[in-house]
Amino acid sequence: MLRSRIGTYILLLVVTISLVSLLAMTWAARFERNAAIRHERIVKLQTIVELVTSTLLQDAPAPVADEPRLQQQIVRAAAETGVYLTIIDGGGRVLADSLNPPRRMENLRDQSEFREAAREEFGFSQRFLPDEDVTMQMVVKRFEHDGKPVAFVRAGLPMDELQSSASTISLVVGGIAIGAILIGFVLTRTLEARLFDPVVELIDACKSLAIRGERKNLWNSSQDELGELVREFQVMANAVTQRERALRDQANRIETVLGSMVEGVIAVNSDRVVLLANQAVRRLLGIRAEKVEGRPLIEVTRIRALDQSVQQALSTGQPGSAEFEVNSPFRRVLNIHANCLPGDPCPGVVLVLHDMTELRRLENLRREFVANVSHELKTPLAAIRAYAETLHMGAVNDAENRDYFLGQITDQSDRLHDLIMDMLQLARVEAGQEVFDITDVNVADIAQWCVDSLRDKAAAKNIRLIVETAEDDEVYVRADEEGLRTIVGNLVDNAVKYSGKPGDVLVRWKTEGDQVAISVQDHGIGIPEDAQNRIFERFFRVDKARSREMGGTGLGLSIVKHLASSFGGSVDLDSRLEVGSTFTVRLKISHVLTN
Repeated sequence: MLRSRIGTYILLLVVTISLVSLLAMTWAARFERNAAIRHERIVKLQTIVELVTSTLLQDAPAPVADEPRLQQQIVRAAAETGVYLTIIDGGGRVLADSLNPPRRMENLRDQSEFREAAREEFGFSQRFLPDEDVTMQMVVKRFEHDGKPVAFVRAGLPMDELQSSASTISLVVGGIAIGAILIGFVLTRTLEARLFDPVVELIDACKSLAIRGERKNLWNSSQDELGELVREFQVMANAVTQRERALRDQANRIETVLGSMVEGVIAVNSDRVVLLANQAVRRLLGIRAEKVEGRPLIEVTRIRALDQSVQQALSTGQPGSAEFEVNSPFRRVLNIHANCLPGDPCPGVVLVLHDMTELRRLENLRREFVANVSHELKTPLAAIRAYAETLHMGAVNDAENRDYFLGQITDQSDRLHDLIMDMLQLARVEAGQEVFDITDVNVADIAQWCVDSLRDKAAAKNIRLIVETAEDDEVYVRADEEGLRTIVGNLVDNAVKYSGKPGDVLVRWKTEGDQVAISVQDHGIGIPEDAQNRIFERFFRVDKARSREMGGTGLGLSIVKHLASSFGGSVDLDSRLEVGSTFTVRLKISHVLTN
């Protein structure tokens, strides 16, 4: 059977053309055959008519007058020749007829063949004889005597032989038609198998690729395989467009996600050639090349640890991690996780880089903090324990030294209390648990209060505390009043502590755009340049022995930094050895009142 509608159409076309051609040929053959037989019969009838005329009417008009004898002769002649014979006179009256009695027959002068014979030498027609139920081919010859027509002789033959011939032709043509249809079917199936079976397979492939149901606004093509192929191509084109749009959106989302990641992501294939790298990788590894895709990983990064991680993941098929340091553009500690892409064999590896620099720094700070806290707490506790044990061992009865020991216990207890309170305050500020009442705070009032509270301590070291301010201006900042007192008080207290010689400590402020810069300047020992980056760390001391002598907790500047940050500000240091230090705190300005 045929598999395609186009094959059916072609078969119908072949059958139609074959049948039409065969019908035309049949009609032409029948026409030619009938014409030939008719011509042959007419010639035969003409011959018989002439023979009858020359034989029976040679003695005219006597034979015409002797009707009975003429009837007998006509019957005999008809039997001998096998034709139908009729003789009429010039008026149309039947003189003799081989099938019917002449007297019973009507006048035949008006019949077409006799009229034609009256004009021409012969007359022709096909006539149906009801009595005989047969159609005959008629030929009429006019017989003249002395130039006048005296009789007409008509001869006829049945048309059955023509029908028989036509039936034979029809049977032959019918057989040819059936053969042509079978041949057309075989040829059509062969053509279909060679030309349209691939089309059907292509349609099936399109259907398997296309998204079903997406068939709106399709071109109204024909209903055959080519039309279906066009529709399936349209469906497939819509599906491909949708998939392309989806892939493009997905790629954009992936690119956006990768671009916004803090972690560096880099993918390589099995040949360790870079397939993808986000911006974080460029930043972490200091990659400056504009295009890294398609280049070897070791060429792009110049980091052996990365290449070794990829090689290990490819060889083992297991995820792995490692940690290494890079120095470009800054010193960083990076942790790398290598995971194989899905597939067998492994098509590549994805590397995820985490910046561990801050974490490692914080871990170091935590270790130092724990060590410093332990040390700072251990010192006063050890002193208190030693003095208490001394008193317990009998010094309590020593009136001369007892008051000294008790005083030392009190001083160390106060130091321990200050240390714990500073640690608690710093922890609350860092955790954001300290509740601040942010208001408009007058800088001059805070500076004057701090100076007044430390004036006696400064006077004991021959240090003058000076507040420098414009006579007509009052400057306000947005801060917590108690927090600002702590900031300025700690800075002034440090300035007094670390001024190794008599001098001045200046407290001043000025507006810088939308900020107020509050600075505390001393003329003390100064801070070495290599220690200035760490001066705000907890428990960091430039000279540890001297700092403990002066009674500091080592948390003052750290508290200053965190409080300033909590108020949306910052703190800076400018210091030179043996010249002095200037600490500047910048806070947001509230407003300036002009008297």
